[in-house]
Amino acid sequence: MSEAPRRRPGDRTTTDGTAYEHAVGGPEVSYGLSIMTDVAAPAATGRERSGTGVSSTGGSPHVATVVVAISWALALAACVAFAFSAPSLGPETLFLFVDVTVAVVYGTVASVILARRRHVVAYLLAIAAIGGGLSAFGGAYGGLVASRGWPEQPWLVSMFGWAWVPGTLALFLVVPWLMRERLPRGWDLAGLAVGVTCTVVMTVQRVAFPMTDTRISIVAVVVVGLLTALAVAVRAAGGPADERVGLGWLALGVAVMALSFVPLVWFVVPFWVTAVLHLVCQALFSGALLVVILRQQLWDIGLAVSRSLVAGLLALLLSGTYVLAVVAAQAALDEAVAQVVAAVVVVVAAYPLRGWAGRRVAALVYGDAWEPHRAASRIGAGFVTDDGRDLLAVLAERLAESLRLQSVEIRADGATLASYGSPSSDVLELPVVHRGATIGAMRVTAPPGEWLGSRGVAAIEQLGGLVAAGLALTLALAEADATRERLTTARLQERRVIRRELHDGLGPWLAGLRLGMQGVRNTVRTDADLADTLLDGLLDELDQRIADVRELSHSLLPPAIEQLGLGPALEELVARWDTADVRVDLVCGPLPPLAPPVAAAAYAIASESVTNVAKHSGTGACTLDVRIGDGDLLVTCVDGGRGFEPQVRHGVGLGSMRERAAELGGSVEIRSNGSGTRVDARIPTTTAPPQADRPVAEVPA
Repeated sequence: MSEAPRRRPGDRTTTDGTAYEHAVGGPEVSYGLSIMTDVAAPAATGRERSGTGVSSTGGSPHVATVVVAISWALALAACVAFAFSAPSLGPETLFLFVDVTVAVVYGTVASVILARRRHVVAYLLAIAAIGGGLSAFGGAYGGLVASRGWPEQPWLVSMFGWAWVPGTLALFLVVPWLMRERLPRGWDLAGLAVGVTCTVVMTVQRVAFPMTDTRISIVAVVVVGLLTALAVAVRAAGGPADERVGLGWLALGVAVMALSFVPLVWFVVPFWVTAVLHLVCQALFSGALLVVILRQQLWDIGLAVSRSLVAGLLALLLSGTYVLAVVAAQAALDEAVAQVVAAVVVVVAAYPLRGWAGRRVAALVYGDAWEPHRAASRIGAGFVTDDGRDLLAVLAERLAESLRLQSVEIRADGATLASYGSPSSDVLELPVVHRGATIGAMRVTAPPGEWLGSRGVAAIEQLGGLVAAGLALTLALAEADATRERLTTARLQERRVIRRELHDGLGPWLAGLRLGMQGVRNTVRTDADLADTLLDGLLDELDQRIADVRELSHSLLPPAIEQLGLGPALEELVARWDTADVRVDLVCGPLPPLAPPVAAAAYAIASESVTNVAKHSGTGACTLDVRIGDGDLLVTCVDGGRGFEPQVRHGVGLGSMRERAAELGGSVEIRSNGSGTRVDARIPTTTAPPQADRPVAEVPA
């Protein structure tokens, strides 16, 4: 029995690309967002999603099932045959593990894409997967022929030397040119043709002339591969913005895949380094394919990170772990013991490697969404901004970036306060709740081809607390700005009143007083009686002006409020109006100690209400009721006069009453039915007192 033909290290070219996806029907594992695993309807993403000419709408679930079944069956059969062939560590063993990894990972990827879209890239991945499986099984069967005396099957054993070639070369010489929405044109089409030519020539050479020197062909593969990587890098740097996502990773993956062939021409490193390098290339290139497909939503495919995807990456990692363990163990132990040690290492490393693989894949595709505390930290950093008005915009942007959302809109009172992105699918609206009260709403949309499942909604709700805090802070800042503006307006109005009194009242009177004093001076020597009469008139006028000034000061803040409280101050107000022939019936029971802002606001509202009765009601009589109700200070003024039309624009006084109450969290309602007017004011009594060093006279403003 002749020994089965083996491959030399120089004959082996393992350049695979692995795209992380999940098997058809595999259970979904989402991180922060649940991603749709079916074909998504074309969405408005800013660019037209048209056919490429190399894919047709719809998928082929049956073909996908056949592909994944064949590739995994071949990989499993190769592993079983290898275990029964009394294996020894050598070039064939290490490259056999590379072939098994290619079959497992690419079989999964191809089946996922084929189930959703019949695209040429999916078929190329299927060729790579089945070719890797055939190559692995052929190599394992050759071991059985050599060690166990199994019947020779040259056609089967020979697959170990050529079955991997067409699919592996197509991965980095052909597939990168097709990772786009449309067929390549111009120089890109020429690059595609060169890649196809190299793949066909190398395959024919390995099948028809297996014993020829392949170094020239390998050099050509390396050169074309590097040129392909350069072309992808140019697209990543200068292509349309929405088509550049992930191309940098793809360019790096293609370059590394091409360079992994160099040791097959120049034997400058140990054979096991070449095998490990090929395994590393699988991880890098497959990750690049995953990023491009998912981030660009190529061919309207929305795919999910799943257990099958993690299983594929885990197979790659365990293969690499086994190779390294065998090499390390053989350095100190004999071959049989080294195999046992390597198997134990793989078993021990399986669980932690699975966890690590799941986390790395999720982080690569979905960013911070897979780890909520990172997303919360990223969003929470938005509170540290230079301008509070930009807070919501920063939060919306970071929420969208952390959870891979297409758009985020934050609303309150029916208005949009901040937004990020443009909706491209159905909008999900969630309430924003702060301290048990709904203060706004948040509208979000998933990226095209994806959807928000229960896990995604739960992630948004968990992070919604930060948005609620930001919205509450923004609304508080807006209310503070409005209050500050109202305070400024009230102070300006009071200054206008004082200026008017000084300019129109006290100023002219002082000028008249000077003229009167001059008249007295002119007549005192010639007519003393006339001078006395003039002085009596001036004294009466002076008393009146003193009363006016006192009235003005009392309208700002009566001394009785500071000294005796609100009740006595209102009694003094009623007494003054009695002297002006205005009858005010005051109903005021015992009042608790009130903060100066509350007492001053209530007094100002009562004073303005009585003033309006005296000026506009036509009756000169009203009832003023002040009491405590439900923890609030209630001020009511009712008259039976002529009333007013609610449609008519109110004066400054009515607006001032509303502003004074609103500043303290209260309200004022003014109602008139044409036969009287009723003013109802409600002011919370829990308002904190002003600071000790702040003048009380400024509090009511």
